[in-house]
Amino acid sequence: MPGQGGDVIMRNESDQPTVSSADFARRFGQLRQMQDDEAIFVTHHGRATHVLTTVRHYTALKDGGAEGRSDPVAAPPSLQDFANCLTIGVVMIDYDMRVLAANHVAHAQLDRQEGELVGQRIFETIPALRGSLVETYARRAVASREPSSAEIPSLFRRDNWIRVDIHPFVSHITILVHDITEDMKRHRLADARQSLREAIAVHDGIGYVCLNTRGHIERVEPTFCEMVRLSDERLHHVAMADLVPVAHRVAFREALDQVLSGEGARTIDSALLSNDGAAVAVRVTIAELRGIYGNEGAIVLLTRR
Repeated sequence: MPGQGGDVIMRNESDQPTVSSADFARRFGQLRQMQDDEAIFVTHHGRATHVLTTVRHYTALKDGGAEGRSDPVAAPPSLQDFANCLTIGVVMIDYDMRVLAANHVAHAQLDRQEGELVGQRIFETIPALRGSLVETYARRAVASREPSSAEIPSLFRRDNWIRVDIHPFVSHITILVHDITEDMKRHRLADARQSLREAIAVHDGIGYVCLNTRGHIERVEPTFCEMVRLSDERLHHVAMADLVPVAHRVAFREALDQVLSGEGARTIDSALLSNDGAAVAVRVTIAELRGIYGNEGAIVLLTRR
Protein backbone atom coordinates (compact mmCIF):
# COMPACT_ATOMS: atom_id res chain seq x y z
CA MET A 1 0.00 0.00 0.00
CA PRO A 2 1.39 3.43 -0.85
CA GLY A 3 2.76 5.46 1.96
CA GLN A 4 0.60 8.59 1.39
CA GLY A 5 -2.15 9.00 3.89
CA GLY A 6 -0.56 6.66 6.40
CA ASP A 7 -2.12 8.78 9.13
CA VAL A 8 -5.58 7.96 7.76
CA ILE A 9 -5.31 4.17 7.66
CA MET A 10 -4.71 2.22 10.84
CA ARG A 11 -4.14 -1.48 11.52
CA ASN A 12 -6.37 -3.53 13.81
CA GLU A 13 -5.33 -6.46 16.00
CA SER A 14 -5.55 -8.79 12.99
CA ASP A 15 -3.25 -6.48 11.01
CA GLN A 16 -6.12 -5.49 8.72
CA PRO A 17 -6.19 -1.91 7.32
CA THR A 18 -9.00 0.13 8.87
CA VAL A 19 -10.33 3.67 8.54
CA SER A 20 -12.95 5.45 10.60
CA SER A 21 -16.23 6.36 8.94
CA ALA A 22 -15.48 10.07 9.49
CA ASP A 23 -12.10 9.85 7.72
CA PHE A 24 -13.68 7.70 5.02
CA ALA A 25 -16.24 10.42 4.25
CA ARG A 26 -13.65 13.21 4.27
CA ARG A 27 -10.93 11.44 2.31
CA PHE A 28 -12.72 9.01 0.02
CA GLY A 29 -10.86 10.25 -3.06
CA GLN A 30 -7.50 9.74 -1.39
CA LEU A 31 -8.48 6.28 -0.13
CA ARG A 32 -9.73 5.23 -3.56
CA GLN A 33 -6.32 5.98 -5.04
CA MET A 34 -4.42 4.36 -2.17
CA GLN A 35 -5.98 0.93 -1.85
CA ASP A 36 -4.67 -1.73 -4.24
CA ASP A 37 -6.51 -5.05 -4.11
CA GLU A 38 -6.43 -4.99 -0.33
CA ALA A 39 -9.71 -4.58 1.49
CA ILE A 40 -9.96 -1.58 3.82
CA PHE A 41 -12.37 -2.00 6.73
CA VAL A 42 -14.50 1.04 7.48
CA THR A 43 -15.25 1.31 11.21
CA HIS A 44 -17.86 3.11 13.24
CA HIS A 45 -17.02 3.57 16.91
CA GLY A 46 -14.28 0.98 16.47
CA ARG A 47 -16.52 -1.70 14.93
CA ALA A 48 -16.08 -2.68 11.26
CA THR A 49 -19.27 -2.01 9.29
CA HIS A 50 -18.21 -1.86 5.62
CA VAL A 51 -15.36 -2.89 3.34
CA LEU A 52 -13.73 -0.83 0.58
CA THR A 53 -12.04 -2.80 -2.19
CA THR A 54 -11.51 -2.73 -5.95
CA VAL A 55 -13.82 -4.31 -8.49
CA ARG A 56 -11.00 -6.61 -9.56
CA HIS A 57 -10.47 -7.77 -5.99
CA TYR A 58 -14.21 -8.22 -5.42
CA THR A 59 -14.62 -10.22 -8.64
CA ALA A 60 -11.70 -12.46 -7.75
CA LEU A 61 -13.16 -13.13 -4.31
CA LYS A 62 -16.58 -13.85 -5.78
CA ASP A 63 -15.28 -16.22 -8.44
CA GLY A 64 -12.95 -17.95 -6.02
CA GLY A 65 -15.73 -18.50 -3.50
CA ALA A 66 -17.94 -20.02 -6.15
CA GLU A 67 -15.37 -22.64 -7.11
CA GLY A 68 -16.10 -25.99 -5.55
CA ARG A 69 -19.33 -24.73 -3.99
CA SER A 70 -22.21 -27.08 -4.48
CA ASP A 71 -25.80 -26.14 -5.05
CA PRO A 72 -26.94 -24.48 -1.79
CA VAL A 73 -30.27 -26.27 -2.03
CA ALA A 74 -29.08 -29.85 -2.39
CA ALA A 75 -31.67 -32.51 -2.97
CA PRO A 76 -32.40 -34.51 0.18
CA PRO A 77 -31.37 -38.17 0.12
CA SER A 78 -34.06 -40.56 -1.02
CA LEU A 79 -35.43 -43.41 1.04
CA GLN A 80 -33.42 -45.75 -1.13
CA ASP A 81 -30.18 -43.87 -0.40
CA PHE A 82 -30.89 -44.02 3.31
CA ALA A 83 -31.71 -47.73 3.22
CA ASN A 84 -28.49 -48.53 1.35
CA CYS A 85 -26.46 -46.97 4.17
CA LEU A 86 -27.54 -49.72 6.56
CA THR A 87 -25.90 -53.13 6.91
CA ILE A 88 -29.10 -55.00 7.73
CA GLY A 89 -32.03 -55.75 5.48
CA VAL A 90 -34.37 -52.76 5.14
CA VAL A 91 -37.71 -52.80 3.34
CA MET A 92 -40.04 -49.79 3.39
CA ILE A 93 -43.63 -50.41 2.33
CA ASP A 94 -46.71 -48.21 2.20
CA TYR A 95 -50.02 -49.13 3.81
CA ASP A 96 -51.02 -50.98 0.63
CA MET A 97 -48.02 -53.28 1.17
CA ARG A 98 -46.25 -51.83 -1.87
CA VAL A 99 -42.45 -51.55 -1.62
CA LEU A 100 -41.19 -47.96 -1.54
CA ALA A 101 -37.53 -48.81 -1.03
CA ALA A 102 -35.37 -51.83 -0.28
CA ASN A 103 -31.64 -51.89 0.23
CA HIS A 104 -28.99 -54.22 -1.19
CA VAL A 105 -29.03 -56.48 1.85
CA ALA A 106 -32.79 -57.00 1.72
CA HIS A 107 -32.65 -57.96 -1.97
CA ALA A 108 -29.96 -60.53 -1.19
CA GLN A 109 -31.87 -61.89 1.82
CA LEU A 110 -35.01 -62.30 -0.27
CA ASP A 111 -33.17 -63.79 -3.28
CA ARG A 112 -34.13 -60.93 -5.59
CA GLN A 113 -32.18 -58.89 -8.13
CA GLU A 114 -31.25 -55.33 -7.23
CA GLY A 115 -34.25 -53.01 -7.68
CA GLU A 116 -36.67 -55.86 -8.37
CA LEU A 117 -38.78 -55.25 -5.27
CA VAL A 118 -39.48 -51.52 -5.58
CA GLY A 119 -43.05 -50.80 -6.70
CA GLN A 120 -44.23 -54.37 -6.08
CA ARG A 121 -46.71 -55.57 -3.47
CA ILE A 122 -44.32 -57.43 -1.24
CA PHE A 123 -46.56 -60.30 -0.16
CA GLU A 124 -47.65 -60.93 -3.75
CA THR A 125 -44.23 -60.79 -5.35
CA ILE A 126 -42.67 -62.98 -2.61
CA PRO A 127 -45.03 -65.92 -2.03
CA ALA A 128 -42.86 -67.33 0.78
CA LEU A 129 -43.84 -64.35 2.94
CA ARG A 130 -47.56 -64.80 2.35
CA GLY A 131 -49.27 -65.98 5.52
CA SER A 132 -46.03 -65.73 7.50
CA LEU A 133 -45.51 -64.02 10.82
CA VAL A 134 -43.93 -61.14 8.92
CA GLU A 135 -47.17 -60.47 7.05
CA THR A 136 -49.21 -60.81 10.23
CA TYR A 137 -47.10 -58.26 12.07
CA ALA A 138 -46.97 -55.88 9.09
CA ARG A 139 -50.75 -55.79 8.74
CA ARG A 140 -51.10 -55.45 12.51
CA ALA A 141 -48.76 -52.44 12.39
CA VAL A 142 -51.00 -50.81 9.78
CA ALA A 143 -54.08 -51.35 11.91
CA SER A 144 -52.68 -50.55 15.35
CA ARG A 145 -49.67 -48.32 14.55
CA GLU A 146 -47.72 -50.38 17.08
CA PRO A 147 -44.19 -51.68 16.45
CA SER A 148 -43.41 -55.36 16.81
CA SER A 149 -40.43 -57.69 16.80
CA ALA A 150 -39.92 -61.43 16.38
CA GLU A 151 -37.09 -63.93 16.10
CA ILE A 152 -38.02 -66.61 13.60
CA PRO A 153 -36.40 -69.26 11.39
CA SER A 154 -35.39 -67.82 8.03
CA LEU A 155 -37.88 -68.48 5.24
CA PHE A 156 -35.07 -68.51 2.67
CA ARG A 157 -32.03 -70.10 4.37
CA ARG A 158 -32.18 -73.49 5.99
CA ASP A 159 -30.98 -73.57 9.62
CA ASN A 160 -30.72 -69.77 9.68
CA TRP A 161 -32.51 -67.41 12.05
CA ILE A 162 -33.59 -63.81 11.56
CA ARG A 163 -34.91 -61.05 13.76
CA VAL A 164 -37.67 -58.97 12.18
CA ASP A 165 -38.45 -55.51 13.55
CA ILE A 166 -41.49 -53.69 12.16
CA HIS A 167 -41.92 -49.95 12.78
CA PRO A 168 -45.00 -48.04 11.54
CA PHE A 169 -44.72 -44.39 10.50
CA VAL A 170 -47.19 -41.82 9.21
CA SER A 171 -47.37 -43.12 5.66
CA HIS A 172 -45.22 -46.23 5.55
CA ILE A 173 -43.87 -49.21 7.48
CA THR A 174 -40.20 -50.03 7.87
CA ILE A 175 -39.24 -53.70 8.12
CA LEU A 176 -35.74 -54.42 9.43
CA VAL A 177 -34.34 -57.91 8.91
CA HIS A 178 -31.21 -58.94 10.78
CA ASP A 179 -29.50 -62.33 10.47
CA ILE A 180 -29.03 -63.67 14.00
CA THR A 181 -27.87 -67.18 13.14
CA GLU A 182 -24.51 -66.81 14.89
CA ASP A 183 -26.15 -65.27 17.95
CA MET A 184 -28.55 -68.20 18.17
CA LYS A 185 -25.67 -70.66 17.91
CA ARG A 186 -23.84 -68.89 20.72
CA HIS A 187 -26.94 -68.87 22.90
CA ARG A 188 -27.52 -72.56 22.29
CA LEU A 189 -23.88 -73.32 23.07
CA ALA A 190 -24.15 -71.24 26.24
CA ASP A 191 -27.26 -73.21 27.22
CA ALA A 192 -25.37 -76.48 26.65
CA ARG A 193 -22.47 -75.28 28.79
CA GLN A 194 -24.82 -74.24 31.57
CA SER A 195 -26.49 -77.65 31.48
CA LEU A 196 -23.08 -79.33 31.60
CA ARG A 197 -22.09 -77.28 34.65
CA GLU A 198 -25.34 -78.19 36.38
CA ALA A 199 -24.80 -81.87 35.59
CA ILE A 200 -21.27 -81.75 37.01
CA ALA A 201 -22.50 -79.95 40.11
CA VAL A 202 -24.91 -82.77 41.02
CA HIS A 203 -22.42 -85.53 40.13
CA ASP A 204 -20.58 -86.30 43.35
CA GLY A 205 -17.63 -87.88 41.54
CA ILE A 206 -16.51 -84.92 39.42
CA GLY A 207 -14.81 -81.78 40.72
CA TYR A 208 -14.81 -78.62 38.62
CA VAL A 209 -12.55 -75.57 38.96
CA CYS A 210 -12.06 -72.42 36.85
CA LEU A 211 -8.59 -70.87 36.93
CA ASN A 212 -7.44 -67.46 35.70
CA THR A 213 -4.36 -66.99 33.53
CA ARG A 214 -2.15 -66.99 36.64
CA GLY A 215 -3.44 -70.39 37.72
CA HIS A 216 -5.47 -68.99 40.62
CA ILE A 217 -8.95 -70.28 41.42
CA GLU A 218 -11.80 -68.09 40.16
CA ARG A 219 -14.72 -70.47 40.66
CA VAL A 220 -15.29 -73.90 42.20
CA GLU A 221 -18.23 -76.25 42.58
CA PRO A 222 -19.32 -78.21 45.68
CA THR A 223 -17.70 -81.56 44.82
CA PHE A 224 -14.24 -80.00 44.64
CA CYS A 225 -14.85 -78.19 47.94
CA GLU A 226 -15.78 -81.53 49.49
CA MET A 227 -12.60 -83.14 48.11
CA VAL A 228 -10.31 -80.60 49.79
CA ARG A 229 -12.56 -79.94 52.82
CA LEU A 230 -12.58 -76.18 52.24
CA SER A 231 -15.34 -73.69 51.46
CA ASP A 232 -15.46 -71.85 48.16
CA GLU A 233 -14.75 -68.56 49.99
CA ARG A 234 -11.44 -69.90 51.30
CA LEU A 235 -10.50 -71.32 47.89
CA HIS A 236 -11.12 -68.11 45.96
CA HIS A 237 -7.85 -66.71 44.47
CA VAL A 238 -5.79 -69.61 45.87
CA ALA A 239 -3.10 -70.93 43.51
CA MET A 240 -4.29 -74.34 42.31
CA ALA A 241 -0.75 -75.74 42.41
CA ASP A 242 -0.59 -75.04 46.16
CA LEU A 243 -3.35 -77.63 46.68
CA VAL A 244 -1.25 -80.32 44.98
CA PRO A 245 1.26 -82.36 47.05
CA VAL A 246 4.92 -81.54 46.46
CA ALA A 247 5.54 -84.89 44.78
CA HIS A 248 2.95 -84.09 42.08
CA ARG A 249 3.33 -80.30 41.94
CA VAL A 250 5.96 -80.06 39.19
CA ALA A 251 3.99 -82.30 36.84
CA PHE A 252 0.79 -80.35 37.52
CA ARG A 253 2.46 -77.00 36.86
CA GLU A 254 3.99 -78.26 33.62
CA ALA A 255 0.61 -79.51 32.40
CA LEU A 256 -1.09 -76.24 33.37
CA ASP A 257 1.60 -74.14 31.66
CA GLN A 258 1.24 -76.17 28.47
CA VAL A 259 -2.52 -75.62 28.44
CA LEU A 260 -2.23 -71.88 29.14
CA SER A 261 0.35 -71.64 26.34
CA GLY A 262 -2.20 -72.96 23.87
CA GLU A 263 -0.69 -76.44 23.46
CA GLY A 264 -3.99 -78.23 23.96
CA ALA A 265 -5.73 -80.05 26.81
CA ARG A 266 -3.80 -82.32 29.16
CA THR A 267 -4.78 -85.25 31.42
CA ILE A 268 -2.54 -86.41 34.27
CA ASP A 269 -2.74 -88.51 37.41
CA SER A 270 -2.23 -86.32 40.45
CA ALA A 271 -3.44 -85.70 43.98
CA LEU A 272 -5.01 -82.99 46.16
CA LEU A 273 -4.22 -81.95 49.69
CA SER A 274 -7.36 -81.84 51.81
CA ASN A 275 -7.77 -79.64 54.87
CA ASP A 276 -7.59 -82.68 57.17
CA GLY A 277 -4.07 -83.48 55.93
CA ALA A 278 -4.98 -86.44 53.73
CA ALA A 279 -3.95 -86.69 50.07
CA VAL A 280 -6.81 -87.43 47.66
CA ALA A 281 -5.73 -89.31 44.53
CA VAL A 282 -7.36 -87.74 41.46
CA ARG A 283 -7.23 -87.83 37.71
CA VAL A 284 -6.96 -84.29 36.35
CA THR A 285 -7.97 -82.94 32.95
CA ILE A 286 -7.01 -79.35 32.14
CA ALA A 287 -8.43 -77.46 29.15
CA GLU A 288 -7.92 -73.90 27.96
CA LEU A 289 -10.68 -71.38 28.64
CA ARG A 290 -10.90 -69.00 25.69
CA GLY A 291 -12.97 -65.85 25.30
CA ILE A 292 -13.41 -63.31 22.53
CA TYR A 293 -10.11 -61.67 23.52
CA GLY A 294 -8.08 -64.87 23.68
CA ASN A 295 -6.95 -67.02 26.60
CA GLU A 296 -8.83 -66.31 29.82
CA GLY A 297 -7.51 -69.18 31.93
CA ALA A 298 -8.24 -72.88 32.24
CA ILE A 299 -10.91 -75.32 33.35
CA VAL A 300 -9.85 -78.23 35.55
CA LEU A 301 -11.93 -81.40 35.91
CA LEU A 302 -11.02 -83.86 38.65
CA THR A 303 -12.27 -87.37 39.37
CA ARG A 304 -11.22 -89.61 42.22
CA ARG A 305 -8.88 -92.50 41.42
